[in-house]
Amino acid sequence: MSQRIFSSDWPGYELIDAGGGEKLERWGDIITLRPEVNAYFKPALSKKEWLSKAHFQFSEAKGAFGSWKTLINKPLSWHMPYADFILQIHLKSTKHTGVFPEQAINWEKISLNSGPGVSFLNLFAYSGVSSLVALSKGAHVVHVDSSKTALTWAKENFTNNRFSGGKLVNEDAVLFMEREVKRNHKYDIIQMDPPAWGVGTQGKKWQLENQLDLLIQKAGELLTENGTLIVTTYSPKISADNLRELGEFVFPNKTVKTGVLCTKSRTQKIVEHGNLLHVY
Repeated sequence: MSQRIFSSDWPGYELIDAGGGEKLERWGDIITLRPEVNAYFKPALSKKEWLSKAHFQFSEAKGAFGSWKTLINKPLSWHMPYADFILQIHLKSTKHTGVFPEQAINWEKISLNSGPGVSFLNLFAYSGVSSLVALSKGAHVVHVDSSKTALTWAKENFTNNRFSGGKLVNEDAVLFMEREVKRNHKYDIIQMDPPAWGVGTQGKKWQLENQLDLLIQKAGELLTENGTLIVTTYSPKISADNLRELGEFVFPNKTVKTGVLCTKSRTQKIVEHGNLLHVY
């Protein structure tokens, strides 16, 4: 069984309870109730208690899409704190909020390794919390996502935190990496947080299990000799052992650590999110 790695606690976020295929979470002062496929156990609190606490509840309609039901009159967008940052939350047509709280363990690693003169490549970069952390330390940041909506969200986070630096790139991750290899560019830190499936900038659909080998190989070509690679996967078809084998093959002379990224609720329930790879 793979080692469980627990995400770091931070005051702005709390997993209150989980179970029955859902989870109850606090984002700043706002509480949401949304689906969670890995919460297959029984919750500690009753559904009545959950509904009495929640401000918003997500209802799935088709695939990853659905709608948020307002239980208490609150706006669908707000700010939440993380460290010295202001993070923009938006409730839209998916269950996601713009922040993956379990990634706090990666934000800390990026913070420790960033600084002036350090180059940071953030792939599948979404709303850009990792990019904010690296920018705050003076690193040169390249933020890549195939979604224009995600880039707009990242720009909003940059503006809210008064960061004018950071290069935003609307591009497919693999294509961007291949071009950077041809340009002989190198990065001291590379982070990848790819979805289980996606659509590139040219409308081409792909699944992570078919792309992961290439992503890690290209990261190996782009990483500096003493660089750090951080990868999180959320696909049930990819295990922590798969990540370890691939990491050790591509980086035979570096330290490779893997595990299952988890969060523990206030009620002591454990939610497994995905698998984590650190190479350094």
